Amino acid sequence: MTLESLAPKLTLMSGFGGNIALLQTDDGLVLVDSGIPENAEATDTKARSVAAVPIKVLINTHFHYDHVGGNERLGREGVKIIAHENVLKRVSTPQKNAFFGREFPALAPEGRPKTAFTGGGSLALGTEKLQYQHLPPAHTDGDSTVHFLNTNVFQTGDLFFNGMYPFIDYSAGGSMEGMIADADQILKTVDAKTKIIPGHGPMGTRDDLKAFRDMLAAVNEKVSSAMKGGKTLEQLQAAEPTKDYDAKWGNGFLKPADFVRMLHMGKSGKRS
Repeated sequence: MTLESLAPKLTLMSGFGGNIALLQTDDGLVLVDSGIPENAEATDTKARSVAAVPIKVLINTHFHYDHVGGNERLGREGVKIIAHENVLKRVSTPQKNAFFGREFPALAPEGRPKTAFTGGGSLALGTEKLQYQHLPPAHTDGDSTVHFLNTNVFQTGDLFFNGMYPFIDYSAGGSMEGMIADADQILKTVDAKTKIIPGHGPMGTRDDLKAFRDMLAAVNEKVSSAMKGGKTLEQLQAAEPTKDYDAKWGNGFLKPADFVRMLHMGKSGKRS
């Protein structure tokens, strides 16, 4: 669990689950995502150690447990939770994930967003400003990004995995095509000097995001073509459609064969 200063008032918290951004303002702290449930207390304590002001706002980039795990604790403490309306819907009911074969329980009411938006919005606390925006379904159907305007830092949630193959939640409306399209949209928003906080992995740049997008597009073309040709999962894995990218992207929690299995499963429509 580490803290990394990105700007005078912006800190990256890593090792708590998904990457967490912490913004210090004159009115209090703003968190983007809250890590895994097992680290809820550590996340809360570490965030409050950065500045002697209360946590005022939590923004969730999507509903997965490694990004909302601290919600219930923070909600009980009176933190205002903001997320897309689809995040509210999903954390309010049990969610089944076909790829992992798991069911995740609903969050207690105090951990659910109290402010649910449709398109996006902005937040100004003191002199600090940020914008949050929902993008079309990609990783899930509730993905949102956060742009810290004063510091040119952009947080993608799990629309960007830096240096590893991404998990795409087909059970929750995600798709490979959506990931590519959203990467294209983000690339239009950031510039060469933007610091990009991925959902997982180290801090990135526009070039890193472009490489991620190009990898997704190339793999998607190979997998889609093979599946249209009638290849089974076993035949697809044997063909190694990711082999040109495995050295760079294949060392995360999704190994190449698992990444291919996920794509095959999603594209086959086996989402429940």
